[in-house]
Amino acid sequence: MCFVFRALEWSQMTIVQIAPNCKDISRHIALALKYRCGLELQSFSDPDVLDNSWPHLVAEYRTLLRDFPGPLSCHGAFFDLSGASFDARVVALTRERYLLNLEIASQVGATHVIFHTNFLPMIRTEQYRRQWVENERAFLRELAPEAAQRGISIAMENMWDPDPYILAELLDGLALPNVGVCLDVSHAYLYQRKRNQPVEHWIEVLAPHIIHVHMNNTRGVIDEHLSLNAPGGAIQYGLLLSLLTNLERRPWLVVEVDDPDSAERSLVFMQRVLGSETWGAVV
Repeated sequence: MCFVFRALEWSQMTIVQIAPNCKDISRHIALALKYRCGLELQSFSDPDVLDNSWPHLVAEYRTLLRDFPGPLSCHGAFFDLSGASFDARVVALTRERYLLNLEIASQVGATHVIFHTNFLPMIRTEQYRRQWVENERAFLRELAPEAAQRGISIAMENMWDPDPYILAELLDGLALPNVGVCLDVSHAYLYQRKRNQPVEHWIEVLAPHIIHVHMNNTRGVIDEHLSLNAPGGAIQYGLLLSLLTNLERRPWLVVEVDDPDSAERSLVFMQRVLGSETWGAVV
């Protein structure tokens, strides 16, 4: 089987990635080549990796991905971190971790880095919400030039956000060309405060800012990372895929499914919905 890729092709189609949440990405590389996908590398979100083995893992990935033709992204650190924290020491640790993530992404050739909002919906006061947005804007204004110097875009991912307006307000007030939104579909479905804001509404509100999308399914209770078309899945991806691929900015669509077999079932489903000519044709 022969694969022929041209850099120009990636700008003319919907970019699809798969997201291996493991250190051994060999099976995922083969799957990405088969379906003409990129990769989102998620091991660099692990605190133990960032404290110990990241240089070794970077060297390993650079060797594995030397001839890999697809676009790359990296998931950044997120455990207990917040650039909007009211605690200066937490902000300092967050900045340290994020700067390391940007450097790692630069070394492996990734051009999107994903960070979580980690907004705390349990604090239900307007004062907290306003201050969170103000703090996060200040943090990102300092971080964005560091990313820009490395040719990287930052995508802020909704985690426990109870509605899409927090990210919309944050991004509307920033106007930074290399900072956008990573819409996590399952998070939007699971953690909204009221179930009267379907994911379609999140897409509508955040449309000007969405540059990256995490896609997996859930049975509606916990974040399970099931295949897109999993039996019993609460999220109907047929309509959502059409909406996402018709956004003006055409975000990167990431199958964030840990098991390679489930990821492949998701890719086959996406090809059936979108048509193989839009992205996944093997040549």
